Amino acid sequence: MGLLSASAVINLTNVAAMSEYGLGSVVLYILPALVFLLPAAFTAAELGSTWPGGVFTWVHEALGEKWAFCAAWQQWVQNIIFYPLLLSFAAGNLAYIVSPALALNGPFNGAFVLVGFGLCAAVALHGVGHASRFSVWGVVLGIVIPTTLLTLLAVAYLLGGHASATPLEASHLLPPWSGIGGLVLVVGNFLAYGGVEVSAVHVREMKDARHGYPKAMVLMALLATLIFVFSTLGVAVAVQHKRLDLSAGLIQAFETYLDVYGLKRMASVFALLFLIAALGTVLTWMLGPNHSLLLVGRKGLLPPLFQRTNSHGTPTALLATQGVLVALLALAFFIAKDVNQVYWALAAMTTQLYIPMYGLLFVSALKLRRTRPEIPRGYRAPALPLLACVGIVSSALAFIVGFVPPKQLKVEQPIAYVANLAGLVFILGVVLYARRKPEWRQPGP
Repeated sequence: MGLLSASAVINLTNVAAMSEYGLGSVVLYILPALVFLLPAAFTAAELGSTWPGGVFTWVHEALGEKWAFCAAWQQWVQNIIFYPLLLSFAAGNLAYIVSPALALNGPFNGAFVLVGFGLCAAVALHGVGHASRFSVWGVVLGIVIPTTLLTLLAVAYLLGGHASATPLEASHLLPPWSGIGGLVLVVGNFLAYGGVEVSAVHVREMKDARHGYPKAMVLMALLATLIFVFSTLGVAVAVQHKRLDLSAGLIQAFETYLDVYGLKRMASVFALLFLIAALGTVLTWMLGPNHSLLLVGRKGLLPPLFQRTNSHGTPTALLATQGVLVALLALAFFIAKDVNQVYWALAAMTTQLYIPMYGLLFVSALKLRRTRPEIPRGYRAPALPLLACVGIVSSALAFIVGFVPPKQLKVEQPIAYVANLAGLVFILGVVLYARRKPEWRQPGP
């Protein structure tokens, strides 16, 4: 469960961009880990070990059906936008092996998003067992092992007398201030830790969830923070900012280190491992939010069509709907003049749609502690009121900063920019909830 949770949280899409800050990136990872990851992990551990079922169940217990639907809807919709973001990152790594120019080729990125999603959907159709095993192996083979090797190579590189591409003096530990526009990249680090709650929908499948799930959250938190820090520093040491490729920075780092030993071509192996990791992460996100929204539908909040599953229990209609929407998003790569703008726009959309769900999560935890103290907790988070309040404040700040477009995007009207990103999603959610019918509810808990 810890590794499955890690496969949802850990993705390396932001590593190359963060390497620009060099040693200062450590602070930019530790700070969100303290004010966002730890509160979210401990909160999810208490809620998940007490009320199995995921975000919908937790918010429903505390705030009622309307807000529970809102939380589950936000988690599911941001997930659709996250797929092309993650798969385009994998496409950039793969392209770097064949021809670096392909990384900025829109049709190549769009086609890869479609093919990658299709492969993951084919695995997901065979049920949770097959998909979760692939996700766990994706974390081990595609993230843990490459990050460990990258760290060892970076240390050997420095000990061998090679100069770091980025200053490593203690004076550079604090990142430079580059204005409010530069904060958008930092806010992206909050969502680098997003997904803590995704695996909670599978708590019922654990043999000893009350004790095992909190331990899984601790494992995930430690693993995520260490991997983000060491992988970013590994890129910062090897690659100068002026020649850094945002989607293939990790491969560039491996090429630099391996070239010392005459093994530069071996970098292509790591590109394939990163691809496996990306597909594993996509699979994990297919499992959690789709099953969570399936539970929502069976409460009578979605039409019977979206409550359909196959013989393996996979929500086929919801998965097919995601496929159609991902295909529409992939079209942006085919028609866009700048692939990087599409990439950053997807990142901004994901943040703005996902952060409010965490606000509901923290508020629910606070209310349940106050109104349902008699319920025996499988795990009781220490200082939960403090953790939840810190989480609420950090989520609110991240959401506000998200109204500023990334400096990589030349957007003249920030408010209109964000409104266009989130407006349609909000309207769809309101319409779906307003059209709910009692006869849609299926019997059961």
